[in-house]
Amino acid sequence: MAITVIRDLASTDQADTIGDLIDSGLHYRHPDSAQIAYPRIVEGQQAIGTLPLNQNLKIAIVGMGAAGIAALYELSKLEGNHSVTVFEPDAKHVVHHQNPRDIDIEGLRAGRVFAARAKSEQGEDQTVYEIGAMRFPEIAGLTWQYAQDVFGSDGKVKVFPNPGKVATEFVFGDQVERYKGETWANPDAPTRQVKDLVIRYLLGNGVEPLLWIGERAPLDVIPLLKAKDTSTETLAGIDQDWKQFAIDNDGMTLGAAVRAILASHIAELPDLPGLNTERERINYYFELFGRFGFGTGGFKSLFSQSIVEMMRLILWDYSNEYTLPVTENVQFLAGLYHKAKDTLGTRLTLKQARVCDVLNQLLDDYSAVIAYYPENETKISTEQFDYVILALPHEQLLPLINRAGVAPSYSVRRVGDHALGLGTQLLRNVLPPLLLDNKETAFNARAISAVSMLRMTRSAKVFGTFDNKYESDLPTFNDEPIKAVISDGGLAASYIVPSPIAGMEDKYSSFLASYTWDDDTTRQQRDFGEWPLNPAAGEADDGKPMFQRLISRADHNVKAAGSNSYQPWWFYEILQKVEPANRLSFDWSTHGSAGGFKIDMPGDHQHSNFCFRFHTHALDETLPTRFFLASDSYSHLGGWLEGAFMSAVNAVSGVVVAANGRGGTGVEALNAEAQKLFTTLDPITQSRA
Repeated sequence: MAITVIRDLASTDQADTIGDLIDSGLHYRHPDSAQIAYPRIVEGQQAIGTLPLNQNLKIAIVGMGAAGIAALYELSKLEGNHSVTVFEPDAKHVVHHQNPRDIDIEGLRAGRVFAARAKSEQGEDQTVYEIGAMRFPEIAGLTWQYAQDVFGSDGKVKVFPNPGKVATEFVFGDQVERYKGETWANPDAPTRQVKDLVIRYLLGNGVEPLLWIGERAPLDVIPLLKAKDTSTETLAGIDQDWKQFAIDNDGMTLGAAVRAILASHIAELPDLPGLNTERERINYYFELFGRFGFGTGGFKSLFSQSIVEMMRLILWDYSNEYTLPVTENVQFLAGLYHKAKDTLGTRLTLKQARVCDVLNQLLDDYSAVIAYYPENETKISTEQFDYVILALPHEQLLPLINRAGVAPSYSVRRVGDHALGLGTQLLRNVLPPLLLDNKETAFNARAISAVSMLRMTRSAKVFGTFDNKYESDLPTFNDEPIKAVISDGGLAASYIVPSPIAGMEDKYSSFLASYTWDDDTTRQQRDFGEWPLNPAAGEADDGKPMFQRLISRADHNVKAAGSNSYQPWWFYEILQKVEPANRLSFDWSTHGSAGGFKIDMPGDHQHSNFCFRFHTHALDETLPTRFFLASDSYSHLGGWLEGAFMSAVNAVSGVVVAANGRGGTGVEALNAEAQKLFTTLDPITQSRA
């Protein structure tokens, strides 16, 4: 789950089915690949390309998160005699554990998609806590293509009850506002005015924008990226303009951009009593926008990110996010996996094993070697493949690729975790896995440094079950109960989301009592590490101590909405009504394998863009490299399934090109839309900036 940037919370143009959503993002091109509409590459379940029918290729995928499962699904659609081996060590992953009922509160996982069921003391299913991915933007065209493949076009979707999409209360210092969309209890609220001001000047909505993309305001670029009939010449121009935009602005933080807008236009915001200087007013509004953002929660904890990263999300223009037609979101990825499994049949091998090393090796021909420890074994095993897709977040990938070094000369390497007292093995004639040059070590080191320098932003969530009989205790705005709260009191964002379990929708809700990320997670929720995933209710260390600590933070007086009096905060009383069974806290910052999202800091564009284009090494006929990268870490949409799916499409296209002879001949084996992954993106071995 990543940053939500919805600038039009008042939109009423909402879908009912997956089929209604298919066209929303079908033609959208992301600015870093402005000439490519990724959903059209797989539209109608078409294959990305073809593999040589006269070869029995052995392909491996390491990791079964969203990217790994999508890569497997795309490989299963390729005609050919290839076989696929999947490495996934997590025993509670959907590919190993098919029955969610015996998972209980610990949840069922598929990479960063992670769902836990909450049960009553009588064992009755009440609701589901989506610890990872919760919501899916309407503009996420690849996601909806795959959702249609699994659930059909008639699959029902619902608008996710984000803050601002439902009646919401915002609390920051002496600012207490209630709103839904563009309807506010106080239409002249400073909170609303600073939000509108920052959006207006970031987008260039009727004003000169803070930053131009070429000669266009960002607002004018959005429809060109979305439209079906935008000309090839225009898209190529946007492509070049965006590259220059990234070069020119990658050193600017989001916070610096917001402060620059406020400094230039502070006169457009109202005076506030007690703030006697312009500097005080700028600082106040800076913090106010930092907590409120576009209305779904602020960006203060991410003010240090690059403005280039933020602009990507602004250009990914959408008004709604939706829930899938499932009880648990892991069912979506499980559905893709089973479709691939049914197609591949005996050509699919699943191994519950932890991979420790990957290398290129010269045997009769070049091959990709995977060294791994099977479940519960200390003896190392190795296996050779023709191609390997490394579908791991960057923090997990780095140990696998770093030990091999960067030297482009053949050597003998010991593989295995010797320092951990585990078995090892010597391999001869091996080369680094991400080898991109046969002579220069600096460029080979570039790949490792790019992976290692990516930055993961993590989140933390606290859940409880809310009995809807207490809905009458919620205050209302415009005759609707307030079901979302954004605050500065240590809770950040809180949502009440209807249970997705059939028959429970009107009885129980999933109460996401606190959702924080990045600095807020470690600063506001600094004691989360004591309860990274609390045991089941009733045990000695159940969720009660953590939840009581959380409730304590909400026990304070706030300015009552619509008045000047201060009263105990109503939200404190509501938090105490959470069901005692199955309270759950999950701090992703204590779980290194998943749960965060890649986000570019100033200067990081070069790293993420390098990883995003890694598949283009298949164009170089001189390279022995047999590895490809897949994960939202290597996309420009870190934290979204869409980014993970894009990276999977890149990786599989790289396998197709390499298997068909590398270079231009291999590109001809791709479908017409997939060919653009090589003809419009700069090849990585020819662009060494």
